[in-house]
Amino acid sequence: MMKFGLVGNGNIAKVHAQCIAQIEGAQLMGVVCSDPQRIEEVEKQFNSPVFPSLTELLSSTAVDAISVCNESGKHGKAIREASSAKKHVLCEKPLEITVDIIDAVLDCVAQNNTVLAVAFQNRTHPEYLKMKKALRDGIIGKPLLLCAQIHWFRDEKYYQSNPWRGTLKGDGGAALINQGIHTLDLVLDLLGDVEFVTGTVATQVHQIEGEDTAVAQLRFKNGVLGTLSGGTCLYPGFSEKIELYGEKGRLIYEAGKISDAPNKNLITTTALKENESSATAILEDNTLHRNIYDDFISAIQQKKAPLVCGQSARKSVALINAIYQSSSTNKTILCDTI
Repeated sequence: MMKFGLVGNGNIAKVHAQCIAQIEGAQLMGVVCSDPQRIEEVEKQFNSPVFPSLTELLSSTAVDAISVCNESGKHGKAIREASSAKKHVLCEKPLEITVDIIDAVLDCVAQNNTVLAVAFQNRTHPEYLKMKKALRDGIIGKPLLLCAQIHWFRDEKYYQSNPWRGTLKGDGGAALINQGIHTLDLVLDLLGDVEFVTGTVATQVHQIEGEDTAVAQLRFKNGVLGTLSGGTCLYPGFSEKIELYGEKGRLIYEAGKISDAPNKNLITTTALKENESSATAILEDNTLHRNIYDDFISAIQQKKAPLVCGQSARKSVALINAIYQSSSTNKTILCDTI
């Protein structure tokens, strides 16, 4: 039996709780909720005991692993506390909001010899894996150019529903580090590390500290050039798109499907529909998160690295931090310095 504790009780925490409930041999032992006025509500929603702090959960019930689903800027503290108690951790994205905090987290995890996995669940999407294999098989030849778009929409209620959203302390920014980070993780998984970046972010519509629009120019270490554009004020919200151009053609991954490829057999023939994430933060299907949980439990049991380890998850945060730095200094940033 793999016994879990859950830090956080918002929408994404509910997805994690669903995954745990669906996995044979897994059990949710407790949920952390620091708001005393919500304890009864959370108990009913999660059908689980509720604890006012992670410290209380760890001291009151036996758990093997902690799922971290609270505010992004509090992930590091929860991971360090859990790891110091010799508990394995599955953390929602982003791992944390700055690389300095992440580096301290990774040191703690290494010292305590615990497993740390991060929920970049889109890496397990069958269509993405098909695209990744096609790229590795050389279907477009040498890759030359990347164009990535995350043109999403979030209304004011989204930012008002949780006071930490869109703040520098709680969210670390906004459109890039909360929404766009999934796409950047896929881009880095496909093409490897970025050598340098020039970026500009702006807050044009929402009343938030972080950005609601962003653009960046990338040069990867393998020589590929790239552009990135994203936002959360782009009404009504459009599908995520990754375009890869090479010497022999192009691959387009759009709304979770391959919509163009040199080999037409790779193209998904069903009509593309808008990505549900483009206009809402509510996740209806937990299949990909289930994949991450299955991999996490397997990593613990088989004493191996998870699909998305802490060092891998650090890369997308480092790139976003570099874009923020470039925007604030109006300079091109060498990514190895981040």
